This record gives sequence, structure tokens and C-alpha cells, in this order.
Amino acid sequence: MTADSAATSPSADASPPRRRRAMRRVQVTRIERLSPRTVCVTFTGDDLGAFAWNGPAAHIKLIFPEAGQAEPPIPQRDGPRPTRIRTYTPRRFDPTVPELDVEFALHGDGPASNWAAQAEVGQVLVLGGPGPNYQIDPDADWFLLVGDDAALPAIETILEELPADARVRALLEVVDEHEERPLATAAQVDITWLHRDARPERADAALEAAVRAIELPAGNGRIYVGCEAAAMRRIRAHLLQDRGLDPAMMVTRGYWKLGAVDYTDHDYGTDGDD
Repeated sequence: MTADSAATSPSADASPPRRRRAMRRVQVTRIERLSPRTVCVTFTGDDLGAFAWNGPAAHIKLIFPEAGQAEPPIPQRDGPRPTRIRTYTPRRFDPTVPELDVEFALHGDGPASNWAAQAEVGQVLVLGGPGPNYQIDPDADWFLLVGDDAALPAIETILEELPADARVRALLEVVDEHEERPLATAAQVDITWLHRDARPERADAALEAAVRAIELPAGNGRIYVGCEAAAMRRIRAHLLQDRGLDPAMMVTRGYWKLGAVDYTDHDYGTDGDD
């Protein structure tokens, strides 16, 4: 290696360059209210023909219009980063149309929630992704899926991909019984719905308590946790330290953070869903 090449070659411990997501212009074609606090919006667009659906619990970026914009522009590589960009799980993709479903939780004031509450057919967003998905271990003896309403679309996509012989426990926290809904799966699943305390600071407290109380089966298990970031870290610490579980058994995601409008889960590399 010459001196010149040494000066221009990346070091062994240098961080790899971030892969730029393909950005696509998509248009609303259908809106369905799934529950009092959940809306499913269907998008289509010529650019979706090249969308690479890559499996359950993948994530996409959605860019929402700034104040005064009819639609958000597609960001340029050397341009400013959009301020109204949020992360979601693609709920369903049909490449033959093509069309993509995204479920929005209507949980208060925020760019995504406000947009979804007023969404109309014909409106345009910009979509980036998809990012990495959840890898289902075909050799797992059992699965534990833990999440709140922000993680529910991801958990639904995992359930749909699990085989018929999979044994699954699901602990799901929502606001109240009106947010419960049927979950499609071929797996042998036992679902416990938990209702959220009205106090914001108690978000995911019922979920955390349920995890601490659950008796885990013996054997080779896999655990997925998606909820408020601080609660997720407490749950993860409990599973690792109190239960002595192998970190390789679990995937944990901080989907949002109490008090933060634009939260980034650094373990996941995504922005929050607010």
C-alpha cells in the first residue's frame, strides 16, 4: 500500500457510510378507521412498483408537509433534512397494484398524528425505505411478543408470518377495550390485552408488570419488545439481569419516548412515531 492509498483508504474501525433510502412520492387512495384511535391509510404511486417488501416489522420513513405546503418535496442528497419525518411499520404491501397500508395511532398533537386525523384521498407524502426487518427464527420453540399500540402493526406482521406450529404469547397494551382487535395468524397464540393507565407517566406500566409476572417456557425462545423507550429498557434489563436470558434471544425497540416529539431510538436508528 502506498502512502497516497493509505491516506484515502477507510480505516478498519471507520463507520460505514449510511445507505441512502430510496425516496418515493405516494398518494392516498383509501382511508379506514380501524378503531377510535387507529387509522389505516392506503398509498399508491408509480414509484411503489420498485418498493422492496422485505418482511415483518420492517420500517419506513414518511415525510409530511411543512406548514403551508400542499405536499412535501422529495429531499435532495445535499439539501436540508426534512423536519416532519417519522418512522412507521408498513402493514401490508400488494405489489400487483401497487399499494401500501400504514396504520397511524391518533394519540395527540404531532405532525403524523395530526396529518392522519385529517387525511383525505389524493393527498401526497414522501416515503423512504424499507429498512431492516425482523428475522423469524424457524428453530425457535416459542415466541413472546410484547408491545403497545405504537408497536402493534409490527407485531401484527410478525404474527402473520409465524408458522402454524409456532407457540406464541402476546402481551399488548392499548388505551382501552375499544382498541382491541382481531389479529390474524396461523400460529398457536395466547393474547393478553392490557389497558393503559390514564396518566401519561404510567405508559407501559401494565405492560412491564405483565412481563415481570409471566412464566416463560423452557427451550429455545425468541422475544420481541416494542414500546416507550424507558419502559423498553427496563423490560430488557429485567429479561437480561433478573431472568438471565441470552441477549441473542431478544429484539427490543423504543418506538417512542415520553415527553419527546421527535425521538430517535439509537439502538434501532429510527425516529419516533409521534
